[in-house]
Amino acid sequence: MKHSDIQAITSIHCRAFGPKEGAEIAQLAVRFLALPNTLSVSVTRGSVLAGNVLFTPFVFVEHPKVRCYLLAPNGVLPEFQGHGVGRELMEQGIAAVQATGAAAVFVLGVPGFYPRYGFTPTDKQTPFPQLLTTPEAWMVRELHPGAVQALGGATRAVTPFMVPELWDTSGRG
Repeated sequence: MKHSDIQAITSIHCRAFGPKEGAEIAQLAVRFLALPNTLSVSVTRGSVLAGNVLFTPFVFVEHPKVRCYLLAPNGVLPEFQGHGVGRELMEQGIAAVQATGAAAVFVLGVPGFYPRYGFTPTDKQTPFPQLLTTPEAWMVRELHPGAVQALGGATRAVTPFMVPELWDTSGRG
C-alpha cells in the first residue's frame, strides 16, 4: 500500500472519530495496515477517499483453523456521512471477507448500525469478556450458516487489538 493511501485512510479515521478518539483510532489503523492479513476496503466519492473499513484476523483459540475477522475501525469523513458511504463500505467489506472463505465477521460496535448489515448480538467471548458491559454491542455476521455455532472459548485478536481498554464498553454511549 502506498504511503499516500495510508495517510488518506488515517485521515478518514481521525476525522470520523473526532477529537476525543480520532488520533488513537488513526494510529490503530496504521498498525493494522502494517499487518499482512488485514483487509482494507475504501470508498471514494469523485477523487476523494470518503470512507474506509478494516478487517483483521480474529481467532478462537480452540478452533484456530476457522477463519474469522474483526471489523474495526469503520470510518466515513463527516462531510460524506449520510450519503451511502457507510452502506457501500459494509457491502464491499463483507464481500471482501466472504471472498477469503472466512466463516464470520465480529464487531464491537454501535447496536443501531450493524444489524442493518446482518450482524446480530452474540454470546461468543471477546478477548476480555469481563469488560463487556454492553453485550448488545458485541455482534457477529455469519458468512456460512451455522459456522459460528460450534465456536467457543477464549478468543484472540491481532496484537494491536489485545489491549483491555479497547474492549471496555463501560464508558461508551
